[in-house]
Amino acid sequence: RHGGRIAGTHGELMISRFDGPARAIRCAAALRDAAQQIGVASGQGVHVGEIEMRGQPVGLTARVTMQLATHAGPGDILASRLVAELAIGSGLRFIDAGLVSLAELSEPLPVVQATSEQHLEPACRSRPRALQPATLTARESEVVNLIADGMSNAAIAAELRLSEHTVKRHVANILLKLDLPSRAAAAAFSARHTGPDGP
Repeated sequence: RHGGRIAGTHGELMISRFDGPARAIRCAAALRDAAQQIGVASGQGVHVGEIEMRGQPVGLTARVTMQLATHAGPGDILASRLVAELAIGSGLRFIDAGLVSLAELSEPLPVVQATSEQHLEPACRSRPRALQPATLTARESEVVNLIADGMSNAAIAAELRLSEHTVKRHVANILLKLDLPSRAAAAAFSARHTGPDGP
């Protein structure tokens, strides 16, 4: 749902990798909420950096992330401040959580805690925001309609004579603007806001 991939386990810790910090935080919030529904409250850590794409996660980034998870309180999402800086514009909210001393680092790491605000918990919004198709550009509207037709990024790129990277960027912008978790949700959005003869 959030584009994450399980990268391995270390004891009781499960490690996943994402292509962006906002996706990692949203996944962490979804996991926290699911765990709380069955009476479980575990801490989660989020960090950014270079990682090994094959095999078990190793290296400084993975070790720091695991240590952040062990420092997080039950139900907390503890992240390095760099995560919050890179997630600017995503709608996520963070509060300063001070400094954490980690064995892997020579200096204390500035950390933040992801808060349980409306952007992390859509079901708890006090004033639901209606999704408006007008928030998309003309090109983004074309892309979302082709997503609804079941086309891949490569197929959309060929159809619109764009690079696949540009299409990927358009898809990311669409999901961000409409506050949607996946391409499937974007397809459903398109279906709701278009009729048999178009918008």
